[in-house]
Amino acid sequence: MALSFSVFLPYYSAEADTTYGVTNNAVNDGLTWSPVDVLPDFSSPNVSLQVNGVTYYYVMSKDPTSDATVYVRNEDAVNGGYVFEEVDDWSGLPGNSILKNFRFTGIPGEQWGDGSITVEGDGTVTDASVIYLYRMDVDETDIICTNPLADPNCPGFLDAVYKYVSSVEYLEPDDEFYEFWLAIQEEREVEVKEEEIIIEEDEEEETLELVLRVDPKVGGLVNLDRQEEMLRKLNPEPFFQPYYQVEYQELIEYPDKHVMQDTLLPDNNRALRQLANEAKHYSMVRSQYDREQLTGE
Repeated sequence: MALSFSVFLPYYSAEADTTYGVTNNAVNDGLTWSPVDVLPDFSSPNVSLQVNGVTYYYVMSKDPTSDATVYVRNEDAVNGGYVFEEVDDWSGLPGNSILKNFRFTGIPGEQWGDGSITVEGDGTVTDASVIYLYRMDVDETDIICTNPLADPNCPGFLDAVYKYVSSVEYLEPDDEFYEFWLAIQEEREVEVKEEEIIIEEDEEEETLELVLRVDPKVGGLVNLDRQEEMLRKLNPEPFFQPYYQVEYQELIEYPDKHVMQDTLLPDNNRALRQLANEAKHYSMVRSQYDREQLTGE
């Protein structure tokens, strides 16, 4: 059995702060889902959302003689248990498709936790679809700030304005964001001028270098290329290879060539005589000095 859903578009009540709508299919992969993924964002403190209906559909494949029970549920994220639960008993029935619609007094969106379709018994569920009907109430402040460009007091106003005016090539002077757009254009002109100045300076440097090379009046007689080569030769870059980077493939052993044998070394008589003479000379000089100190001669 094939089932087709009508396309529901959000309905805005006569009061601009109330919206009625229906979600897309919450079941994508497997048989579990999160309503938050398909419901509108109601995280703002000035936005309230209530779910006031559930529609589900699936195909049950089973043997007529087998027992099977299907549970369609949504956990209650606030109070525990289930905020929605429906039980389909397929015991003794052949496989088929099923579609159910539920309408109820609005239940706050915060209570709608994870959803699931669970089979107990012998049977398989395929082609599952779960959609939610909702009502969303937004106060005047949040209606304004739904679009950050609507009011300078809205969060993200300046970022949104910058993104908007940067994406358009021209704005009329009577546009409310013309001043912002004009400031962006002036900033771009300054950046372009700065880039042009840099390019001109580079070109002037290149021109001056060329003149120095070819004009004899300002130094063209000097071969600048040769001078640069001479400077490079005068300031060579030494290449040092640290010894710890040298690797020897094999150990080199040098045998001992001279071996000192244990023996009694004689005294150096010449050195002893020299020391004795020096000591005698020192004694003579010292005695003469001491005598002069005593006699005053």
